[in-house]
Amino acid sequence: MKTLSVVLPVYNEEEMLKNVLKQIKKVNVLEIIVVANGCTDASVKIAKEEGCTVKVIEKRMSPHEARMEGAKTAKGAAVLFVDGDIILSASELERFVQPLLFGHSDVVLNKWGKMKTNAFNRSELMWSTVLHHALGKPHHTNAYLKAPYGVQLSVLKNYWELPPLSLFVTFLTQYRVSMSMSIETQGKGSFRPFDRPLRTKERIQSYQKLLQTYYTLASNRKRRVNMLAQPIPVVEHGWGKLSSFYGGKQLSIIIPVCNEEQTIKQVIAEARKLEPLEIIVVINGSTDQSEAYAKEQGVKTLVYDERLGHDCGRAAGALAATGDILLFIDGDFVLSAQELYPFASAVASGVDVALNVCEDEAKLTHFVQGWKYVLNETVGRKDLLMSSMTAVPHAISRECLQKIGLQSLVIPPFAQVKAIIEDFRVQAVHHVDVNKFNRFRYSEHIPLKSHSPTAELIIHDHIFAFLSYLQRD
Repeated sequence: MKTLSVVLPVYNEEEMLKNVLKQIKKVNVLEIIVVANGCTDASVKIAKEEGCTVKVIEKRMSPHEARMEGAKTAKGAAVLFVDGDIILSASELERFVQPLLFGHSDVVLNKWGKMKTNAFNRSELMWSTVLHHALGKPHHTNAYLKAPYGVQLSVLKNYWELPPLSLFVTFLTQYRVSMSMSIETQGKGSFRPFDRPLRTKERIQSYQKLLQTYYTLASNRKRRVNMLAQPIPVVEHGWGKLSSFYGGKQLSIIIPVCNEEQTIKQVIAEARKLEPLEIIVVINGSTDQSEAYAKEQGVKTLVYDERLGHDCGRAAGALAATGDILLFIDGDFVLSAQELYPFASAVASGVDVALNVCEDEAKLTHFVQGWKYVLNETVGRKDLLMSSMTAVPHAISRECLQKIGLQSLVIPPFAQVKAIIEDFRVQAVHHVDVNKFNRFRYSEHIPLKSHSPTAELIIHDHIFAFLSYLQRD
């Protein structure tokens, strides 16, 4: 059986430290290394009295950095990391490290149990979902490099300088990992808001490296972005009216359409109730009667014989729009005017980007929703949850569109990030459950591998926006 060193970072844990050490000492350990991480209380004195090796760090480090500093002095063949503010029983610790000490694994991680969903845990679940998806692994566990976890010293000493997420990825992809045991730590430990910036910075930097390594950004080869530089192919100049609904501002409604002859008349009928200055139907490679039906309804019609690709229809419609408020909807399902009005009304009242509220707790671990949440959190808008310009309905002000550039609409998450960076008011204003209405397309929605082509496109768009934000000047 291998020898074991325990590394224990502490920050002013004098009230709990003796009890934490009491349990650890019941386990057959070679040494206990206490890392005094910016302590100002009696933690150092207590650790020395208990016979621990003490390493004092004057300037506070992140928890991960403190653990690595302690591990650098370890003499055991394996290292177990625990926290100084959570008391774990000796029996739990003994069972947890068994795979490590008997050479059955190189790394042991804590398997998270079912987590109560709150703001903090939602974040953890979403980042974990994205991580596992990026690695091409099933989302069967939420384990991170969170104490307790253990590593063979011969493995760990090769990666001292890696940030936690990169180290975790290295473990998952290159070594034998055991995640069979769950030790409940949720809700335990001290509340330290000052640790959050350090943890967040570590995590975002790690994800930047991870995405650059594991993903090739999708090109625009499936999107005919060049059409935005071409003359607008207006076939019909349609009906419109000046409205008093929007405080003197006027509304343009943009509806991309591809073979929507079954729904387009009803979609236009509901849109007309909003008293728009114009309804712009963008015929995006349709081969059915969509174009004829749109003209019959008296709307402005733009006809593209070949499909422009995802979201290019929105950009084309925006290029032709003249209103102060641009409302984007789809032609494949009918939403009532009552459901659409809150988006236009919000922009009329001062919101610049009005999004569909998406906060479905049941979909927390869906990887597409995970990417949406991670992007919003990264740009400092965790309040938006999974709300995204990828989804309709949404509306945007003319002022915002001019600033972020019309072409950015081709990659909706990128447009959203640009609007946030430019300090425009981006807000989720109203919930419409579009999933139950959205038309199912076999070529786009059937998973070919782990997810569908449409999901893959949305994910790549979010990666592009994520990296664009992190790499901005």
